[in-house]
Amino acid sequence: MARIIILLVVAGIGLILWYKIKKTQGDERKKLIMWSVFGIIASLLSILAVTGHLNVITAAIAALVALVPRGLQFLKYLPFISRLYKQQGQAGNNNQQSTTQRRQQSMSAEQAMDILGLKTGYTDEEVKQAHRRMMQKNHPDRGGSDYLAAQINTAKDILLG
Repeated sequence: MARIIILLVVAGIGLILWYKIKKTQGDERKKLIMWSVFGIIASLLSILAVTGHLNVITAAIAALVALVPRGLQFLKYLPFISRLYKQQGQAGNNNQQSTTQRRQQSMSAEQAMDILGLKTGYTDEEVKQAHRRMMQKNHPDRGGSDYLAAQINTAKDILLG
């Protein structure tokens, strides 16, 4: 019986809101719709909390619902942020290219062969295998040095390039 009463109350509130929304126009209508949605969400969360069915996921969703309007305010800064990101990306690419060129200029082919452990008359396939073998031993993710990995990559680039 209690469920039927709750259902009738909710249906009555929904009809009243629908009638009010239909009568209003413009900004007031948008505001009424927004407050209605927030009211419905708050009511559902309250019912779930009282009945003991509010779990961590529902709490996270409630937090997101509360933070979305604040997050939407930051969208006006998006063009500024994207411009900064593009400028950083272009500067980073220029720095990477110039660093690679400097490394290649400072290393000779003999040094590159010594680093990869190759002899004169090597093939491209031997360079790739030697590079793979050396990177497996010296990769930074496996406890190797960043400097050594960079030297191995530069040596491969010089010998194949």
